[in-house]
Amino acid sequence: MTAPLLTTAVACRVAGINRDRFNEYVAAGHYRCAPQTVPGRARLFDPDAMLTLFLFKRLMDDGFTVERAGGIACAIGEVAKQNPDARAISYVESYFPGGHAFLPSIVPPPEEWDNVLFSGTDIRKVTTYRIGKERDLVAHYTEEQRAIIGDPDEIDPA
Repeated sequence: MTAPLLTTAVACRVAGINRDRFNEYVAAGHYRCAPQTVPGRARLFDPDAMLTLFLFKRLMDDGFTVERAGGIACAIGEVAKQNPDARAISYVESYFPGGHAFLPSIVPPPEEWDNVLFSGTDIRKVTTYRIGKERDLVAHYTEEQRAIIGDPDEIDPA
């Protein structure tokens, strides 16, 4: 079975984010990794895009600003998309603004941070996200929404 593509309305319900606020975040450039669309057409979220949106909402719930939550979620989402079997992804921050996402196996252990440069700079902090569980939750909440509303708000790519 092909994974479902969800419209913005359903995707926002699954992630628990207000659709109007989400559209404002995209328009303001705070969430740069939203699926592309054209005027008059629905934005469609595949499971990778849903993982990123779900993480974005959880980061905001944790107190991150919209801009920071968007940057972290998009970075992690890109690595997750490239590594569909990954169960965890680390977000590495240096002493400069921003950060980068990596598979945890690539990140040096903390006891080596004083002696190595990583991606050309010192490591300030590493946060590892359990994206495997996030993927499982997205799948569960997607199925829950499908049971409530059926298929009208969902477009099957097949």
